[in-house]
Amino acid sequence: MSSDATKLSRQDQAARWFAAERAGVMLVEQRAEFEAWKADPRNLQALNAMRELWDDLAVLKGREPAPSKRPLSRFLPFAAAAVVLVIGVFASANLLFAPADTPIVTAEGQQKSQSMPDGSVIAVNVASTVSYKFTETERRVTLLDGEAAFSVKPDPDKPFVVRVGDLEVRAVGTSFNVRQRDGVLQVAVSEGQVQLCRVTAAGDTVIADLSAGQLLEIPASMGAAATAPPPASIPPSQVSEWRMRVVTYEDATVQEVVEDFNRYFDRKLRMAQPSLLERRVTVRLQVENRERAIEILAALLDGKIASTKEEDLLTTSSALAGN
Repeated sequence: MSSDATKLSRQDQAARWFAAERAGVMLVEQRAEFEAWKADPRNLQALNAMRELWDDLAVLKGREPAPSKRPLSRFLPFAAAAVVLVIGVFASANLLFAPADTPIVTAEGQQKSQSMPDGSVIAVNVASTVSYKFTETERRVTLLDGEAAFSVKPDPDKPFVVRVGDLEVRAVGTSFNVRQRDGVLQVAVSEGQVQLCRVTAAGDTVIADLSAGQLLEIPASMGAAATAPPPASIPPSQVSEWRMRVVTYEDATVQEVVEDFNRYFDRKLRMAQPSLLERRVTVRLQVENRERAIEILAALLDGKIASTKEEDLLTTSSALAGN
């Protein structure tokens, strides 16, 4: 609850939480705050009083007038006032709990997993910036930079959309991975299917349909005339394997490998000769063990590691010879 909301009386706080509870949608952080607020018996008593009031109003709405020892006219002003109160509470609660973009930011070496309000899960890789916003009609994620894996709870009436540049990855219920680094977008599917669309002012265009075991790499911002290449095959088990601190490269430049590797650690790896960066390699590294990963890379390049106080330098005899 916001700092302004905490200044409200206990009854007003109960009314706002009751309205949010009735709305049925809370962000994960709001749900945790609600549970903490209810842990106070006095707060829970105030909330239960609001629930009882609502039930009484519901009974009045559905019941035909019946004889009563108390004149009904004495009760109607109170009921009308209560209805106005609840309507006002719902209006204010809709403003207080209206979905907003929620950021997920990770630093170098940091990974995060976040449960979504609908039960879907987003896992965010190192050095990434993601935000999400859930509404009554759509579940939308924006990947500004980095990499994230998505395990989407099925909901045909509420599409799950990941926006990257002028492209959208659309799914209903599936598991997939999206990566954007240096203007290049990669989408890989481990389960189910996703649809990749280009979004323009003139309308949306489907440019690719991907199924489990397929990976597509394209520019994150595509020109109007651009078309998607055929997807590559990838073992579904390798999709999002970075969650286990494992990375696999197929015919990648050493520069790509090193840049990725350095996002996992404060201590950096650097190539002593710039010519090494253009070499292409196929390698699988378990970056959880930094020293072992460096040894594997050095052996692949027929090189050796020289360590300084600040970093590790990889050099090779062939590079020194100018080859």
